[in-house]
Amino acid sequence: MTSKPTKKHTNPLLIPVEIGKPRPPVVDLPPPEHVYGIKSELDGEGAGAVIGGWVEHQPNAASMPGRDFKKLNRMALNHGQGVTTSQISSFRKGHDARLKGGHETSKAVSLPSSQDPEFAYGIKSGPRTSMEQLMTNQYLRDFVEQQGKKEDQYQMAVRKIPVMHTKASLGHRFVEPVPDQTVPFKMKKFANVQAKIQNGK
Repeated sequence: MTSKPTKKHTNPLLIPVEIGKPRPPVVDLPPPEHVYGIKSELDGEGAGAVIGGWVEHQPNAASMPGRDFKKLNRMALNHGQGVTTSQISSFRKGHDARLKGGHETSKAVSLPSSQDPEFAYGIKSGPRTSMEQLMTNQYLRDFVEQQGKKEDQYQMAVRKIPVMHTKASLGHRFVEPVPDQTVPFKMKKFANVQAKIQNGK
């Protein structure tokens, strides 16, 4: 007797999940040796060359600047054709004047890197941190030692000189105690009754 093949579920919510194993796929996947994703084509210039290289801007010589309408209007007036809009329009069709680009009017800027290829821009960083001292907590021990020295200096600053007493000063400090003559409270009907317990008074 042959067993009837089970139907493959296409709903991932209906597939039973075994403990400790991932959920089985509901679609046919490529073989195990298949590599997913798009292969990236690496060029010859790496990240180090991009970061370490300094490429200056080069203007596009083929790009044409816009028309200089102010100059065209002056030219039309000099030719006697700049009175009406139709004259100016017809004059512009036969004549042309262009704006000057920024690279044409600005002076050439000489950069330090143009003369010295090894020149580095920016602010020089401080001294390098020793990795050995960092891993061995040497900075922590130095900090604790400095705090101990500061604590000793503080204790020396706040320490008071003890007062050396003389016989006269010690005699002035001694005060003879005054006897307590206060009569203890007692009710009138017990004024003449003697105490039965002696408490030392």
